[in-house]
Amino acid sequence: MGTVPHPSHATGADLLAMGIAASSSTGLDPVESYFECITACSMDDGECVTQCVEVLREADS
Repeated sequence: MGTVPHPSHATGADLLAMGIAASSSTGLDPVESYFECITACSMDDGECVTQCVEVLREADS
């Protein structure tokens, strides 16, 4: 697995990916992680939101 980005450099998608990794061991809901991800995105950063959606889709697979 890759390195964990420094929190000040983490995108919403990075946070979501970390949350999904944690969700498998803690039982957290991937959808909850998705909402945390989009909350971490800048409001005008459509790419970040798109990454959050993609990571959520991968978690659902």
